[in-house]
Amino acid sequence: MLALDARSLSVCIQALQTAIKYNDFLSQSATVDADDYEESSYMFELELAKLIDLYQQEEAAGNVNIPLAELLKPPFDGSSGS
Repeated sequence: MLALDARSLSVCIQALQTAIKYNDFLSQSATVDADDYEESSYMFELELAKLIDLYQQEEAAGNVNIPLAELLKPPFDGSSGS
C-alpha cells in the first residue's frame, strides 16, 4: 500500500474544497454547459470524499496534526446548512 503523507492529504482536501467553491461560482456563467458542470462537480466531490476517508484513517491512527473538523469548511463540514 502507498505511504500516505497527512500534510499532503490536508493540502489536497483544502484545495478540492476551494476548487469546488470556484467551480460553483463559474457555473453561474451563461457559457457553462450544465452537463460539464455536473460532471466536474461530481468528480471533485467524489475525490474529496475519498481523501476525507483516507484522512479519517490517518486521524484514527494518530498521524495528523490538524483535526479533520478544522480542515472542512461549510458545506463540507456536515453542518445543516447544505
